[in-house]
Amino acid sequence: MKQSQGTILRVDLSSAHVEHQPFDESFRQDYAGGRGINSRILFDETGPDTDPLGPENRLIFAAGPLSGTAAPCAARFTVTARSPQTGILGDANAGGRFGPALKKAGIDNLVVKGAAADPVYLFIDDDRVEIKSASHLWGKNIRETDTLIKEELGDKNVRIAAIGQAGENLVKIAGILHDDHSASRTGVGAVMGSKKLKAIAVRGTKKVAIADSEKFKKAAKNLTKRIAESPIFDNYRKYAGVAGVAPTNQVGILAVKNFQQLGGFEGIENFNAQMVADRFYEGSRPCFGCPIGCGNQFRVKDGPFAGEWGYKIEEGAYTPLGPVCGNSFIDSIFKMNNMANHYGLDLIEFGQGIAVLMELYEKGIVASSDLDGIEMTWGNYEAMMQMMEKIVFRKGVGDILAEGIVRAAPHFGNDAEKYVSHSKGMVMAGIDPRLYKGIALGFATSTRGADHLRAIMSVEFKGFTKVTPEEAKARFGTTDVLEPLSYNKAAAQIAYQHHTLVGDLLEICRFSNKPDSSDFGLDNLCELYSHATGIQIDVHHMLTVAERVLNVERAYLCREGVSREDDHLIGKWATESVPNGPCKGEVLDPEKWEGMLDDYYRLRGWNTNGVPTRDKLNDMGISDVADSLDNSGAYRE
Repeated sequence: MKQSQGTILRVDLSSAHVEHQPFDESFRQDYAGGRGINSRILFDETGPDTDPLGPENRLIFAAGPLSGTAAPCAARFTVTARSPQTGILGDANAGGRFGPALKKAGIDNLVVKGAAADPVYLFIDDDRVEIKSASHLWGKNIRETDTLIKEELGDKNVRIAAIGQAGENLVKIAGILHDDHSASRTGVGAVMGSKKLKAIAVRGTKKVAIADSEKFKKAAKNLTKRIAESPIFDNYRKYAGVAGVAPTNQVGILAVKNFQQLGGFEGIENFNAQMVADRFYEGSRPCFGCPIGCGNQFRVKDGPFAGEWGYKIEEGAYTPLGPVCGNSFIDSIFKMNNMANHYGLDLIEFGQGIAVLMELYEKGIVASSDLDGIEMTWGNYEAMMQMMEKIVFRKGVGDILAEGIVRAAPHFGNDAEKYVSHSKGMVMAGIDPRLYKGIALGFATSTRGADHLRAIMSVEFKGFTKVTPEEAKARFGTTDVLEPLSYNKAAAQIAYQHHTLVGDLLEICRFSNKPDSSDFGLDNLCELYSHATGIQIDVHHMLTVAERVLNVERAYLCREGVSREDDHLIGKWATESVPNGPCKGEVLDPEKWEGMLDDYYRLRGWNTNGVPTRDKLNDMGISDVADSLDNSGAYRE
């Protein structure tokens, strides 16, 4: 059987040139794979003068070093580009079977530049790559595109990542979808649309090369069995994305109606996990090699949306389309989830943006006449669907909202932007960071903007964390990390950022890669990586790789002009107090925040403006990154 050793596939759509670039193994040693290699390529090949929607921007797809193997939960893929939404580093991540298919075709990273004159799609058939016309697909939604390409290629098992009409219309909150798995953050779908690239279809039939197949097989088998039998994953298996909604409401951290209320959501009974599973779920369609199986297939059997079906619905749909917008009619969430998956739209940005509009409408800052006659009242799911259509097709006010709510809000005047909570141009929906100072720090310092996936410190969740005071002291140097309102969180947030980044380097599912769980630890990942690649690595070394990648990403931001003043939360998060609950009146204290930021920079080896120092970058073995920062003027005070 053919073996996949791994290459970087480069495609220039302007010249229709295709090249397989041999993989530099030192690159893997320094950056491991996945998000790490993507970020380094973006740093090297784009800069402050790169137009996010211009042909010189790179659209970079990554499989991981464990993709397509027997390793459990290694099915993710990352898409990286300079973001049209935020203007800085952007990336998005999704699961399914696309990443493993890339790896089985012999590709670790796919780098697309240029722009086609007319719509095209890529067909990667192991070593053969074709740029095929997609004129007949342009204007189709993602599900239609998927069906038509499979019919055209005569292979229902080809794996496809595509954009819908949102990406085609350069909506800056557009995503890329694969089998209802959504890589949608930071507007990567708009970058794909700007290149006139409708889809990427992959048929990978090679066997992925393993350095020590016997040891790898044994380790993978044992770990798969342990995960399959572990009760810690039962909620994901049974309930998937809805599992966290009711508990976060119960403990008073669920953000309701654009952060006007925390917990106590009226209609929360409709989000009962067992009830949702009984009403809508019809079995599981797991990602490649996954023993958890959170990808619940669903069908709406009755009511106004009867007949809607799909393969997966995330918490990133339930919460933003539900409590955040005051909507308790759960059937409508399945409908809007499908609409977004077909059009290719980021549901977190959409839901939070709609919540802002609803509050502006409630307060009289905007009227229905400003919104093409739509009455944006709380919970009005029909209005939400109307507005989604307008955004996707850039019709009327939708043309403004298609820029993302951070850019759109000032258009409405009357200080409407004060109602938008974000960091670095990216919003977040669901959990209020004012109650968790470590999470707030993570939101503010994430390299792609406010980001729960890279900021959540589960150790802060009282009643949920299993970390003891003794363990906290040993791991983070203080027990303060167990107190949500404490500002002594810099060391812990750095540790969590590195841990979660390791998962992105290896393209491992976040559900399995939990920092406070022993079921699937970093030692297990290092063992699998070492056996697979032949590069012997321990946990300390792997975390050093993660730190190196984060410093490259931060340097990219600093080269773009990001500095200390950008490492703050903006809008209601920063200016309003917690509205209700046991912590009513709590605010982010400006003086304590600056002290926490000082701690964070000091522990990272960055200067007081948040720029990685030359000494730090030299220690990381990336002095060329320091040279680039110096040349850009980032070190000048």
